[in-house]
Amino acid sequence: MQSPKVRFDTSNMKLQHELKERTDAWFAARGRSKTADARMVAKSIFFFGGTCLLLALLTTGALTPLLALPVCLLLGVFCAGIGFNIGHDAIHGAYSDRPWVNALLSRSFDFVGASSFTWSTAHNFVHHTYTNVPGVDHDLEPGPYMLFYPRKNPGFIYKFQHIYAFVLYCFSSLVWLYKKDFQQIASADPRSGQRAPVSRVVEMIAWKVFHVSLFIGLPIAVSGYAWWQVVLGYVAVQAALGLTLAVVFQLAHVVEQTAFPRADANARIHHSWAAHQLQTTANFAPRSWFARFFCGGLNHQIEHHLFAKICHVHYPDISPIVREVAQAHGLPYLESATFLEALGSHVRVLKRCGRGADLEAAAVDAGRLTATVPLSRAA
Repeated sequence: MQSPKVRFDTSNMKLQHELKERTDAWFAARGRSKTADARMVAKSIFFFGGTCLLLALLTTGALTPLLALPVCLLLGVFCAGIGFNIGHDAIHGAYSDRPWVNALLSRSFDFVGASSFTWSTAHNFVHHTYTNVPGVDHDLEPGPYMLFYPRKNPGFIYKFQHIYAFVLYCFSSLVWLYKKDFQQIASADPRSGQRAPVSRVVEMIAWKVFHVSLFIGLPIAVSGYAWWQVVLGYVAVQAALGLTLAVVFQLAHVVEQTAFPRADANARIHHSWAAHQLQTTANFAPRSWFARFFCGGLNHQIEHHLFAKICHVHYPDISPIVREVAQAHGLPYLESATFLEALGSHVRVLKRCGRGADLEAAAVDAGRLTATVPLSRAA
């Protein structure tokens, strides 16, 4: 993965300034904070409390192995809910205006096994800055058997990726926890060029040990289940977690409407950062109460990418502002009306990327806004 030294056009910042001014005015007019409110606290209690209760139930060994399996799957979904709704906002600094509160709640990521430290670099900086830029955005590089952006002659195996993708998604959390985190912490920070201090490495490993002890060691010690049953149950937890995370994340960026702009030979993208976010990001199921509750604002991904430091419970309220400003500047506001519509779009992108040759136009020549060709028009 190349070091993210790509630069955006800063000659016209009117779009970014207008978005900020109108959003700030909306909050000021209503005297509302941009951080968490009672709704957010209630969601946090629900997801963290539910996770602890499900884990405790499994640890007691009160369920038969057959009944424990669906509980393990549900536990994985609740762990995803923690990531979406608590850890994600906290790591972005959007949960509270008190840094110590965000730092504390960021540890909910570590609780479910992921490193909050590596995520803050790979996600907060790289992905949110260079969204959908091939070769730079880590989220476009899921592994050797998946291709998320247009490329010529991708290889025979990719022709079937729309079929096997969701099986691989079930393993994405395990790869993240036990491979990707270690690779990222061993890599230099793309902003400073410095490697993580030893204290950060030790801290990450300590949290991994705590997670494994809590989710595997303790149940083996006290539940009465055989060790292999506990390990299989843990794999089921991670499969549900990985599938849930992968699907929700991909529906925001790897769908037919979004572009995959490339930088030119001078590492420049010829539009502003805010315009880039509108071209590369899509919302889904914006009017679904369940998506709003469960996805932690990730179904309002446009608002999240433009205003990552605003708590996600406010995204539905500011979305009309973002839509209006985008359209006034002649830019798209990409959206799938339902979850199934977005899911179908994602599957079609996987299928078309697997074909490769007829999608090269969608890679966007030199990152120019006028050349941004969505996949649906390139096929």
